[in-house]
Amino acid sequence: MNTSTKRTIRTLATLSGAALSMTLVGCSSSGSSMHAGDVGAIRGNPSPAMHTLARRSTDRSNDFAVSKDTNMRMIYHDIDNLILYTNRPSHLTSFPKKH
Repeated sequence: MNTSTKRTIRTLATLSGAALSMTLVGCSSSGSSMHAGDVGAIRGNPSPAMHTLARRSTDRSNDFAVSKDTNMRMIYHDIDNLILYTNRPSHLTSFPKKH
């Protein structure tokens, strides 16, 4: 056997051993409390994303943002109507009237 053949066989054996060791170590389920099979974690909090009976906390935050935006737009509209009097055009005429 020449040296290039020995080197090729040694390289293939090393790669095969590394691949075998990675497949044996690949997935481990010990030590993880958030594992899908952890019955105690599931029974402790069966719906972790839900904040109320029907909504998640992100849904509540979205509703709050929409309400805040709507209220601020209504306040600005009221300010325009009450203080700046822009709710109706002026009744004054630019042309003089005859008496």
